[in-house]
Amino acid sequence: MELPHSYRGKRHVPVPSGRFVVGCTDLMIGGPTKEDGCFLRIFYPTKLTDTYANSNDWATWLPHRKYKEGYAIVRGLTSFIGKRVISWVFGKPYIPVVVDGEPSNEPPFPVIVFSHGIKSCRTVYSIFCSDISSHGFIVAAIEHRDGSACMSYTLEREQSIRGGLVERWIPYRPLPFERNDMPSRREQLEIRTRECTQTLDLLARLNDGVQVQHLLHSTMDLAIFKGLMDLSSPIIAGHSFGSTTLLRTLAVDKRYKIGLAMDAWMWPLKDEPELAESIEQPILFINSANFQTRFSLEIMKRFTADADKRHVVTIKGSIHDSQSDVPCLLPKFIRRFEYPSAIDPLLATQLSNRITLLYLRRQLAGYPADDELSNLVEKSADLLLEGIP
Repeated sequence: MELPHSYRGKRHVPVPSGRFVVGCTDLMIGGPTKEDGCFLRIFYPTKLTDTYANSNDWATWLPHRKYKEGYAIVRGLTSFIGKRVISWVFGKPYIPVVVDGEPSNEPPFPVIVFSHGIKSCRTVYSIFCSDISSHGFIVAAIEHRDGSACMSYTLEREQSIRGGLVERWIPYRPLPFERNDMPSRREQLEIRTRECTQTLDLLARLNDGVQVQHLLHSTMDLAIFKGLMDLSSPIIAGHSFGSTTLLRTLAVDKRYKIGLAMDAWMWPLKDEPELAESIEQPILFINSANFQTRFSLEIMKRFTADADKRHVVTIKGSIHDSQSDVPCLLPKFIRRFEYPSAIDPLLATQLSNRITLLYLRRQLAGYPADDELSNLVEKSADLLLEGIP
């Protein structure tokens, strides 16, 4: 099927491949200070049986019109012109997951916390999050509020008699790339790591049935998440700067038992050789063909000394954005110009997701082998490079 996919006039990211129809809901949780709380989208298996039959309730990929402005800013466009360009390029894309769908009655499901890269947000990796969830996982996609997202916001109480909640928007904060930006990156990593820990805290409270302060207007009763999650071996995943984040988080929050690093940006960790020694958990690195430099791979080698617990795979012909939704949403003529990849972007995404699922099935007890997952990987073996050359 030609990208981008469309159903009844709705442009959408590819439909998840697993047996579960996926649901999603957004959560913004406050705390006693501005530094507390977290903002995320949870993807989870539902009781529903047909994704297409529920297309009227699919989630939108652009969660608010302000995100168009955010994408314009990161592309170096003015707000007025940029929002119109973004609307023309993307249209109104959807994610084939059902907003506030009723969760499956087959719990508990393993949990993955996902950390996005620079210039992204909680929806940019919806193909990964929804596809993995459709195979029986709960995936919590964080939206980091450290200035690295294309756009984000908090809800804060007005200092007035009304005392209502108002949106405080957090636009993308441009920083030099690998040039005198280390102090700022470290500040961002501190915020991101804290948000990863707070997200796991939140999921544990939801799983225990504890009432939380939900700031967003939602029809969903969060009590339905009670007992839904298997938190015995939480997984943390991320792309680019999100992979940097997961490595930092694995070192300080030992509740996370597995790491999934997608095209990790290693530069911010170049001056921390001791970090690798403090991480004991298994890690899967899935790299693209064009992003990793020799310098970056030398840093990555610090984390892959234990070949029994650490695995590195490079998808030949892929690009850094192959693991995000963007290439699969763009018209072909724009994709070929802006995101030139030697292999089909959908194939690159499918390979990355299936390698991830196969790795998780090996690491988590009680998951049988899946021939369908193995078949695509085996058929595409010529596109995969094992280890660090």
